[in-house]
Amino acid sequence: MTGRISSTGLLVAAGVALELAFLSLYGAPAGAGAVLWMIGVNAAAYILLALALWLLRKGEPLPARGSLIVLLFGVLFRLSLVPHGVVGSDDIYRYLWDGRVGAAGINPYAYAPTDPRLAALATPDLPSKVNHPELKSVYPALAQGLFLLSHSLFGDSVAGMKLLLVLADCLTMVLLWRLLASPPVALLLYAWSPLPVLYFGLDGHIDALAIFFLVLALGLFIGEKPLRGAAALGAGALAKLVPLIVVPLLLRSLGGARRVLVPCVALLVVLAGGFVYYEPTWGVVRSLSTFGSHWEFNGSVFSIFYFLTGSNETAHIISGALIAGLVGALAIVDRPLTEKLFWGFVGFVLLSPVVHPWYLTWLAALLVLRWSTGVFLFLGMSCVANVVVYQYQAFGAWNDQPLLLLIEYVPPLVLLARELLRGEILAPPGRRAGA
Repeated sequence: MTGRISSTGLLVAAGVALELAFLSLYGAPAGAGAVLWMIGVNAAAYILLALALWLLRKGEPLPARGSLIVLLFGVLFRLSLVPHGVVGSDDIYRYLWDGRVGAAGINPYAYAPTDPRLAALATPDLPSKVNHPELKSVYPALAQGLFLLSHSLFGDSVAGMKLLLVLADCLTMVLLWRLLASPPVALLLYAWSPLPVLYFGLDGHIDALAIFFLVLALGLFIGEKPLRGAAALGAGALAKLVPLIVVPLLLRSLGGARRVLVPCVALLVVLAGGFVYYEPTWGVVRSLSTFGSHWEFNGSVFSIFYFLTGSNETAHIISGALIAGLVGALAIVDRPLTEKLFWGFVGFVLLSPVVHPWYLTWLAALLVLRWSTGVFLFLGMSCVANVVVYQYQAFGAWNDQPLLLLIEYVPPLVLLARELLRGEILAPPGRRAGA
């Protein structure tokens, strides 16, 4: 009984400490200084999370109510930051603009925010705060539906948009708890991770909606409901296209006609969503092409090839080929879907030319189901990339810094190399190191 009280008390104390860390953002200085404050909060919260995990794993098991405590604190962390303004990203203003355009009965893919035909929709903040306003929207149909819903409910409110995204993220926590039966200590890895708290509760990224459907799909696949899982996977891709990399991974995981039928269902859902927002100029394709072939930020392997070749285009081609090769290899290897999915996302992030810190929220969710010390450290080190955001807000210069890349990537890559040498990466379940 004493051990149980001690473990529960430790859990509550850690939760209170984390909440105080997140609430300190309300005392952050205005402007670029808030980004530095956010980096400090991120680092402190991750150290607290790591310490809580270590102490709880050494102590007595948590009682049954432990998961509920973890979940309630996770909800509190996120909701407490919804009223706060965004700090590390302005993506949410594109969401608000797309919702405003859709509410006016105009296809959000039809015109770029700077198009004079949309001038009547302008407000003091929109589209002036939209980044890259010369490009048409790249966000898929389900995301557009959420933007339209937010505008219908809350108008141009940043907090309103964030509230909807936080609600989706809270449902992800519930799925991890109930549908995938994650124990309390494992649930901590996502519910208390500063990444979803800061990038969904504070900055409000659409990844929250896509991750919900990815986790739902995985739960349905594990529960041997592949057609429903395929539909959920397609819905996730309609929130953000990233889940499409999962489709090839299904081929080896299914037998008979389902090997073809299930991926087709996922792709049909995506096509159906595209049909709802069909726009004849295909401007969204050009915007995606610009993003996929020219943009780069905080990439690890990509930066090496960029340095070696001196060509952004060549480095993009190499990274794209490596990602395709990785997905193809994972598609044919005989391993559990969760294992392939986890390492597929790890590889995608390491090979991608663009790695914003919120991209790692996907791995934070998957880490609940498949532990990796190297990935855990990677998530913790990712806040270093926000130094570039600080430099941009303070001095107007957006440039990758080699030293920052080394600080962010070398320590987790060393641990991942160790896991590889020990045979823990893509190992059969019986040989894999436990969480």
